[in-house]
Amino acid sequence: MKWKIILVLGLWSLFLLSVVAQPDAIDQCLDVAETYYFKQDYVKAMEVFDDCYENTTEYEPINLEHYGISSQKSGDLKKAKTLFLELEKMDTTKFIFAKSLATIYEIENNIPKAIKYYRLLTEKFPENGIYFRKLGQLNLEVGEVFDAFPNFIKAYAINERDVFAVQGIAEILLANNEYGQVDSLLNKGIEYDKENYTLNLLKARSKYKQKQYDSTAVVLDRLSKITTLNNYYNKMLGYSLLQIDSLDQAILFLERSLVDEKNPENALYYLATAYEEKEDMEMAIYYFEKSIEAGISKNIAIYHRNLGRIFDKSNKTKKAIKQYEAAYRYSEDPLLLFYLARACDVYYKDKKIAMRYYERYSKSKHENAEYQKYAIDRRRYLKEQQHLSK
Repeated sequence: MKWKIILVLGLWSLFLLSVVAQPDAIDQCLDVAETYYFKQDYVKAMEVFDDCYENTTEYEPINLEHYGISSQKSGDLKKAKTLFLELEKMDTTKFIFAKSLATIYEIENNIPKAIKYYRLLTEKFPENGIYFRKLGQLNLEVGEVFDAFPNFIKAYAINERDVFAVQGIAEILLANNEYGQVDSLLNKGIEYDKENYTLNLLKARSKYKQKQYDSTAVVLDRLSKITTLNNYYNKMLGYSLLQIDSLDQAILFLERSLVDEKNPENALYYLATAYEEKEDMEMAIYYFEKSIEAGISKNIAIYHRNLGRIFDKSNKTKKAIKQYEAAYRYSEDPLLLFYLARACDVYYKDKKIAMRYYERYSKSKHENAEYQKYAIDRRRYLKEQQHLSK
């Protein structure tokens, strides 16, 4: 019996010692975790924090902050989110949780929750323009332009050199055709940083929308010499060069825009136009046919009509008729009836087809008075010749 009492007393003493020692053990564990944390070895820090808190939910705010950051930096966003939501209950001054949760929700594309925490950050830290800019970017991403614009403006007011704030303001102004304000804003940014790729591309887009093709070409051509333009901007540069009659250069950049391009329709059409301007009809026909093959837009009627015009000029009247017929199927433009009438008049000995097209055109009430008069007079003449031949 005596030895049993001694055993019970011994076990109780060990239990008491473990209880007394436990806080010191946790503190020592946390010290090790903090050492890894300040060495920026976040994976090791997270693992040690895991061991420290394995059997408890009693957190100190500073440790919880570092535990959450270690988890976030290690890529364990699920754990980090849980920890920062816990920290939110106790952090009433630093708002570390808000910055981290905003970032995590943004990464997860949970935009409403990201906006919630960035909005909180702008309220608590109104002198930090980054939070206003991030809020503006997220507003813009979900189409809340009305909310995005003032946030970008606040970010810009705090830091005029914030390229992302300038970009956000410029994008909104461009969408509203506020070209004067856009150009003024971008010129100021480019004056500070002449080689800024983003600002220069925005300037090119602004000039392009204003149909200032010479200015667009100058900006994009300079950029093309220091970096590789993507297909969108190669096409923009090619079209701008086409508009200012720099045909060889236009062809060069339009062809570049076709590399791995999933929607080549417009570039093919511009190439066809460029070759037609150069009077290289073989290449013009090739690219018009390619644009028809790629055609998915309402412009396909234009491609057929232009191809018909080239065949017409080349005295390939039968092919011209085929293209005009295809163009009319897509658009029912009455002008095509006149082109068909004239082509059929040339190609067919039997003038009945031409007469039908002339009649349909004259009844279409197309506004070209000269063509209307010609169609009426020509049909009348052909009809008289038909009677005389009987």
